[in-house]
Amino acid sequence: MKILKLNNISKDYNVSGGFLQPNKKLKALSNITLEIQKGETLAVVGESGCGKSTLARIITMIENPTQGEIFLHGQSISSLGMSKKNRTAIQIVFQDPYGSLNPRQKIGDILEEPLIINQIHLGKIEIEKKARSMLEKVGLLPEHYDRYPHMFSGGQRQRIAIARALMLNPEIVVLDEPVSALDLSIQSQILNLLADLQNQFQLTYLFISHDLSIVRHFADRVMVMYLGQIVEEGSIDQVFQNPKHPYTKALLSATPIADPSIKKERIRLTGEIPSPLNPPSGCSFHNRCWLAQDICKIEKPLLTKEDHRSSCHFPLSK
Repeated sequence: MKILKLNNISKDYNVSGGFLQPNKKLKALSNITLEIQKGETLAVVGESGCGKSTLARIITMIENPTQGEIFLHGQSISSLGMSKKNRTAIQIVFQDPYGSLNPRQKIGDILEEPLIINQIHLGKIEIEKKARSMLEKVGLLPEHYDRYPHMFSGGQRQRIAIARALMLNPEIVVLDEPVSALDLSIQSQILNLLADLQNQFQLTYLFISHDLSIVRHFADRVMVMYLGQIVEEGSIDQVFQNPKHPYTKALLSATPIADPSIKKERIRLTGEIPSPLNPPSGCSFHNRCWLAQDICKIEKPLLTKEDHRSSCHFPLSK
């Protein structure tokens, strides 16, 4: 069942051009259309600056899109703004567990704040009980309720951030690189926790990451972004076993494999990522693509509509 749909979402920022220079327009997202099914994990991958975190802020309505609509359960939430009910339905866990928690607040206050701000009609005793219970659900102790963030490790702080996101009983949780700032041993613990919580609370995840090895084992589907655009989307098996877009192929070639007996060819991309202030004509990837031809410099490829979709004039095959 479809729970969230984005229809032609774009986001532009006005950037100062400098002294006596006209302002410029930075295109962070361009015509993003996607659907997320209830209970699944959709991973969003791509290089830094491709628009992943901007997409997260748009979905959670921290920022408004320049154009396009967002639908939750088939109802538009972008044209009139999100109601209290819709805001509680979509929550976010940020990347940095050290910067996302207020160091002056006790953990109990941090967890209770979303309920107070959103005017959830519960008594003080019920709110505290829920906060202590949520601490247990994320693997912490109820007595941590009266402590401050600086008393916890990075992994424990991320558990607190996850608990805060779940306090409002959301349907969708946006995970903006939730383990990239943690040690490898802690990453697996947090990912296992997220998987358990997804089953327990019937959650839907939008999982933003740059680590394809994590995505392969954690997500159901994957969407590859480049310069604010979707270049490929499909199931984990479709994208990892049969990538259609050259950019996806290059990303996968850079992903390490633990088995030394498996040999694979590393594709090294040449050239620089174009600036979103001055995106190239035609295909945004043509200046780094080894398959590019003249049409790629002139005509922008359309994103296909089949189950495994891509935007390339010359899609790869097995």
